[in-house]
Amino acid sequence: MCPHCGKNAPIVHRGLAAYCTACGRERLPLAGTSVDLAGKPSRVGGVVAGVLGWLVLIGGTAVALLLGLIAAALFPGSIAGLAVGLPIGFIAVALGVLLLVSGRKLSRSGEKASRDAQARAIFSLASHRRRPLTAQEVGAALDLPAPEADALLTELAKERPDEVGVEIGERGEILYTFPRISGQTGVRFPRPSLRIDPRDGASVPAARLDDDEELEEAGVSRPSPRREHLR
Repeated sequence: MCPHCGKNAPIVHRGLAAYCTACGRERLPLAGTSVDLAGKPSRVGGVVAGVLGWLVLIGGTAVALLLGLIAAALFPGSIAGLAVGLPIGFIAVALGVLLLVSGRKLSRSGEKASRDAQARAIFSLASHRRRPLTAQEVGAALDLPAPEADALLTELAKERPDEVGVEIGERGEILYTFPRISGQTGVRFPRPSLRIDPRDGASVPAARLDDDEELEEAGVSRPSPRREHLR
């Protein structure tokens, strides 16, 4: 829990210092889950297991073949070559495949842990700012390049359409909304923006409450013209 903003947000390391991904204030380096370190041990272990798997698979098969040929040359006309080479080859293949499968599982679990930490950071940031976010803001908070942050947000919008929405703002910028977070579900009166359906990429006008009956059902009173002018 961040002592500054009160959010259970992951941290991001920049050099030797750690910062809250929600409010950006400095925190202790080991105060929470780190978005840049989450899943990294599993991913490194997956790479190591994969490399060892290929070494065992290729090297063990080569050793089995070599010993089998030597045994066949020493005992011509017998099954000595098969008796020596087959067990060694079978063990090498079994160990190699086991290491490769384990390495892939470790890599996938590491990627999932990293992505979960990034998603938590994004929702914490949205909850702290209580407004739509851009990819540049998310990238700055999570220490990610803007294109990578945009891809992450787009993927979240596709997987969780009820929690993350995509709209085009008044200046043409892409905004990511979070309808379930307090402060982003109220009625808006400025001119409507375009809402993008992340499932098919089509853009449709955002819903508006134009008549008094719909405003009354929503529990919102229409502001006076003078108030709108002052805004």
